[in-house]
Amino acid sequence: MDGIESLEKDHDRIRSLFSELEGTADPHELQDSFDKLGNLLTIHAEAEEQVLYPEARNCEGTAELIDKGQYEHDKGDQMVLAIKSISANESEFKAKVRELQEFMLNHLDEEENDLFPRVRQCMSDNKLDKLGNQLRETKANVAPKVVD
Repeated sequence: MDGIESLEKDHDRIRSLFSELEGTADPHELQDSFDKLGNLLTIHAEAEEQVLYPEARNCEGTAELIDKGQYEHDKGDQMVLAIKSISANESEFKAKVRELQEFMLNHLDEEENDLFPRVRQCMSDNKLDKLGNQLRETKANVAPKVVD
């Protein structure tokens, strides 16, 4: 699996977790799905920032997209932290998760529609495969520090 395919797989899982959150009212299920989502968002963002973004900067027309992506990762992290301080029993919890969902789904769409095609066009298949290996390695190293 090349680097872009790996990131798109993460994006699919993020969307799936948001769907799980939408589909339940049980506070324990909400909290469990949100914890998984928060961990995945953190691991995914770290991998993009450590591996994809530095390599993608070498591709034409990506600098602004990468800067925006890093800003959106930071904002997403702040939103996740804010939600962590709210009990899943409170109505505000689902409202804040919906805000995060809207924000993050827009971010994922922008990457898939703007950044990823530019990276795929700019890099050889071999380079994309190496990127995939680096992303997997980075995620494996970051995960133990993130997962509670």
